[in-house]
Amino acid sequence: MNWNALLPEIVLSVGILLIFALEIVLKEKYYKSLTILGFITVVLSAFSVLFVSYPARTLFDGFTVSGFNLIAKFFLLAVTGLVLLSSYDFFIRKKSVYSELSYLYLIALLGFMVMLSSENLAIIFVGLELASITMYILVGLFKKEYFSKEGAFKYLVIGTTGTSMFALGSGLVYGSTGSLLLGFQKGSDPIFALGVLLLMSALALKVSAVPFHFWTPDAYEGAPTPTTAFLATVPKIAMYFLFVKLTVYMFSALPSWELLIGIVAVASMFYGNLMAYAQRSVKRLLAYSSIAHAGYFTLALTVVDKVLMSSLLFYVFVYALATLGAFTVLSVLEKKEGWTHHFLDFKGIAKEHPFLASALALFLFALIGIPPMAVFVGKLGIFMGLVRSELFIPALLFAIASLISAGYYLKVIVYMFLHEKERDLGETRVSAGESFTLLASVLAVFFFGLFPGFIIDLLFKFV
Repeated sequence: MNWNALLPEIVLSVGILLIFALEIVLKEKYYKSLTILGFITVVLSAFSVLFVSYPARTLFDGFTVSGFNLIAKFFLLAVTGLVLLSSYDFFIRKKSVYSELSYLYLIALLGFMVMLSSENLAIIFVGLELASITMYILVGLFKKEYFSKEGAFKYLVIGTTGTSMFALGSGLVYGSTGSLLLGFQKGSDPIFALGVLLLMSALALKVSAVPFHFWTPDAYEGAPTPTTAFLATVPKIAMYFLFVKLTVYMFSALPSWELLIGIVAVASMFYGNLMAYAQRSVKRLLAYSSIAHAGYFTLALTVVDKVLMSSLLFYVFVYALATLGAFTVLSVLEKKEGWTHHFLDFKGIAKEHPFLASALALFLFALIGIPPMAVFVGKLGIFMGLVRSELFIPALLFAIASLISAGYYLKVIVYMFLHEKERDLGETRVSAGESFTLLASVLAVFFFGLFPGFIIDLLFKFV
C-alpha cells in the first residue's frame, strides 16, 4: 500500500472525522469554530499535496497520482478553503446554522479528489456521487426558505438522471471493451459509441451545459449564497479536469465527437447569455452566466490540443476565483434585512458600500474578459487555440457570445454606480473571513492576469 499517494485524501478524511466527532458534542453553538477547523484541515491537505511523490498507483491500481490531478486537487482545496472562510458569518446572521455545514463541504471536496485520482470509471462514479449527494443536501440547508427546498429537489431529480446516464454509459463501455479503465477504447463499436454518448451527457449535466441545464437557475437561486459560490466554482474545476482526461482517453475515440461537443457548446453560450438578459435577480443572472461559461469551456474540448486544454483549465480556475468573489459580495449584501438580489436592491450601493460595489464591479469586468484581469487571458487562450486549430467559425461564435455577455454584466454595474438609492435596508457587516476571501480573490484575479505564465506552463507540462 502506497500511503504517500493518498496523503491529501488521508489528511482531509481525518479532518472530516474529527469535525464530525466534535460536532456531535458541540452542536450549533460552536459552528464558527468547527468551520475554522474545516478551513485548517483544507490548508493542511493543500500543504500535503507538495509532499506527494508522483507518478504513483495504489489500491490495486484503482487510485493514481499524477502532476495533472495534483494541480487539480490544489486548485480545489484553495477555492474550498476560501468558501469555508467566507461562509460562517452568513449562516449565523441568517439564523440558518447547521453544524453539519462545517464538514459537508469537505465531504463533497473529498469526492471530487477521489474522482480525479482514478482512471477507472467505477471509482470515478463513486467519487462523483459522493460529491453530488452531498451537494444535493447543501442546497436544501437554508432554514425557512421554500426555494432552497425546491432547488434541492430539482437538483436531486435531474442530478439522479445524470447519475443514471453515467452508470449506464459505464456499463455499455464495459460491455463493449471488457474494461472500465480509460485508454483501452476504440470507436468502431456502436455499443461503445452509445456508452460514450451517455457519459458525455452525464458530464454536460454536471457542468450545466444545454440541454441539461434546467436545474441550474433554481439550485443557484434557492441555495444559501455561500453554497451557491461552492456550486459555481469547485465542481466546475473538478468536472473540467475530468472532462479533459476523458476527452483525451475516451471521447476522442467517438466518431464526430467534435461536432457533438461543438453543438452543446454553442447552444450553451447563446442560450445562457440571452436568457441572462431576461433575469431580474442578479443571483439568477449569474446562474445563466455559468451556463454561458459552460459553453465557452466545452468549446475548448472540440479538439485534442495541449495548448487549448491548458488554456481551458487556466480559464476555469480564474473564472472560479472571479465567481467566488462575486458570490461572496452577494453573501455580504444578503445579510441585510429584506435583501432579495433584485436589481432594484443594487441601486446606489456604490455610495453606501464603495468597497463592495467596486469589488463586485471588478469581478463582473473580469467575467466579461476585460484586461488585465485573468479571465481575459483564459478567453484569449481559448480563442487563439481555436484559430490555431483552424476552427474559425467556433472562434468567431465564441467572440460574439463574449461580446453579448457584456451587456448584462454592465447592467449590474450601472445600477450600482449610476442610480440613486431607493430604500435603506440597514447596516452591512463584513466578517473577517469574507474580507479575506474578497481580498484574496481580487489579488488573484489581477496577479494571474499579469503573470499567467506560471500556471499555464505548469498545466501544459502535465496535460
